[in-house]
Amino acid sequence: MVVPVYGKNKRVAEEKITEGLVLTVAKAGKRIFVEYLSSSNSNPSTIIFQKDDDGKIYAWHQCPAEKSGYQKSCWHLGLAMVVFGINDSVIEAELISPPDQYTVQEDISQDFLGKPGEFVLLKLKPEEEITPVEIVPESSYPNGDEFLSRYRFPKTLLEKVFSFREQQKQRLTPEQISRIPSNVNYIPQGNEVTYATVSLLYDTWAPPLLMGPKGSGKSTMVEALAEILYLPICRVSGGIDVNADYLLGTKTLEPVESAPKQLIAKIALSCAKSGEPLLPEEIEQISGGQAIMKVVHEPGILLQAVTAGEIILIDEINVLIPEVTSILHTLLDWQRTITVPGLGEVKAHPDFRLVAAMNVGYMGTRPLNNAFRDRFRGIQVQGISRNTLLELLQQKVESKTAVKLADIYESLYDSVYSPTGATLTESCISLRSLLRAAEEISMGIASPKDIIISCLTESIESESERTQVKDLVEMRL
Repeated sequence: MVVPVYGKNKRVAEEKITEGLVLTVAKAGKRIFVEYLSSSNSNPSTIIFQKDDDGKIYAWHQCPAEKSGYQKSCWHLGLAMVVFGINDSVIEAELISPPDQYTVQEDISQDFLGKPGEFVLLKLKPEEEITPVEIVPESSYPNGDEFLSRYRFPKTLLEKVFSFREQQKQRLTPEQISRIPSNVNYIPQGNEVTYATVSLLYDTWAPPLLMGPKGSGKSTMVEALAEILYLPICRVSGGIDVNADYLLGTKTLEPVESAPKQLIAKIALSCAKSGEPLLPEEIEQISGGQAIMKVVHEPGILLQAVTAGEIILIDEINVLIPEVTSILHTLLDWQRTITVPGLGEVKAHPDFRLVAAMNVGYMGTRPLNNAFRDRFRGIQVQGISRNTLLELLQQKVESKTAVKLADIYESLYDSVYSPTGATLTESCISLRSLLRAAEEISMGIASPKDIIISCLTESIESESERTQVKDLVEMRL
């Protein structure tokens, strides 16, 4: 929700500061936190501001002025003009539901209040000094591995990655190499790729469990991990149709290989010399004319990955049935073995790796039991940041259009994930649909407005939600 903030709101905010109703002004990264009292006998509240490089102001805030649609705004929002030193008669701020964040790194109250801050709700925890990590220059990378520089791995991890990749280059078949992802366009939001990579390269590796909202890029991140480790990738998506037979395989029949023609001729000649020549039907049986079948085990997708030393993604792992999780349970202990009916105990190839991903709280999901969950290295994959989203969109469309698309996505995100009352369901937000819209706009197949509305609404089943999303898009455009 975008609301106006007026110069008069700033003047009232300055008066409240003089009256001592503003307790603290603090920072955490780009965000500025203000702790204040609405009146001398009220409980403290907080408001958070952030100003982007393009001058757009965001405010994490709620107050009674919301009932009137912020027609006259409020003095709390006037604090934005104070902290950013703005003297305009009116500005705009986009309101976002307040996050559950009360830890700040720097007290800047002295600059605005003339005294240190009074921390009641906010907690001051200065940033710890971080020992610089030694980064290897790209010029030192082996030929073909230069793309790894985008992840800025520390030297100790990078050496492990180089060693593992070289090992795969020596052993993989051309068919396996053809299934290794390349040029994966995953932009890390934090250290999630580093954490996942190092867990896969422990002396006794641990499978990463990627957790995050829809559209946060978990599947793309797994492709990036496969590219980093130079491993072919297999995928399993959780569901009731994924069972032991699908993962491990089943018994089947295959014909016994027929005898070579030279051997058949030799047998026929030997029999003729002994005075008992082969009958025509005997020759036909030896040559395979009558198919002789044998029972063999046809491996399932998991068993193939386990024995061939590949990486497998178990997506939506919290949807799997107990029969399947019990199979994975034994595979992920330190022995790395799996019991296959008819074959017995099979030991995993030393280069086999497994990564799991899940969305939390979706319909049909179930909590992972503690013993199973403890086998994974949990990693939170955050929703895409605005800067990353713009970077992806600007690969397809001009900056002005990319900004509009990013604004639309953020508004949808707030409508879906607002902690104070979502107005849309998750079916109404899709990063893939947004990127498709950018792709189609770049091709000029229709007007940008028509393309955006089509891509973002036509896959939504609810007519009322389609209308809401369409209205939101038109308002943003």
